[in-house]
Amino acid sequence: MSLKDPNQGEGDRAGARRYDDHVRDFVAEGKVEPAAGDARAYVEREPEDAAKAEAAAKRGPSVGTTVDSVIAKGQSLLGRVRPMVERLRSRFARK
Repeated sequence: MSLKDPNQGEGDRAGARRYDDHVRDFVAEGKVEPAAGDARAYVEREPEDAAKAEAAAKRGPSVGTTVDSVIAKGQSLLGRVRPMVERLRSRFARK
């Protein structure tokens, strides 16, 4: 791998370094206690929403779509575009 190669393989060392730097800065600037207080107040004020957010975080990231839904969207789009294409085709065929 060359030094200019953006592909870093498993994991992103540059991203990890930026994250570590930001965490260090956050702690050094004394922002932990205020953020913890804000979080505590939110959980007390909106316990159901906080529980949903916690459950979603535990599930981890999701793609948010399936191959079937992409295909269905494509077919739906094709159904809307096809009549326009046919109208254009007939206009140009007359000329």
